[in-house]
Amino acid sequence: MDVTIRNAVPADEAAVIRMWAAARARLAAEKIPQWQDAYPGAADFQTDLITGAGQVAVLATGEVVGYAALMPSPEPTYARIAGQWLTAGAYITIHRFVVSNQHLHHGIGQQFMTGVLAHIQTAGTPAVRVDTHAKNTPMHHLLGHFAFQHTGTIWMADGSPRDAYELVF
Repeated sequence: MDVTIRNAVPADEAAVIRMWAAARARLAAEKIPQWQDAYPGAADFQTDLITGAGQVAVLATGEVVGYAALMPSPEPTYARIAGQWLTAGAYITIHRFVVSNQHLHHGIGQQFMTGVLAHIQTAGTPAVRVDTHAKNTPMHHLLGHFAFQHTGTIWMADGSPRDAYELVF
């Protein structure tokens, strides 16, 4: 299955909210305390639409099977890191990356990340940063596949730690 990447539109909201809810349940079942509150939710999707941050992965059938928010620097929670970022300049942060439960383990995540990174690189941004929970093994694996380097630990606004990664083009 091949995916195309495009900007999110209002009609994508229901599919994205369903993917986030399914991911929230999957993470809870795997005892990963990430996304276990109202984040991410409809307000995040609406903000992403307004700012143009939302990107979706779409099958040839038109089915939305992935979502990510591409946020320009600076990311406030990245100002304090136990470790060191690889770069000091501009970067894009990938937030809210999710793939539909029905399409897990079919290579969609890798195709989507490939497209997202190509989009960022084409825009001329020299680096990409991502954070995830220490127990989120699937995301760690995906980031490793794309040669993201673990740079340390950052803390979310609520004080919870996240593993920080960076990829330099």
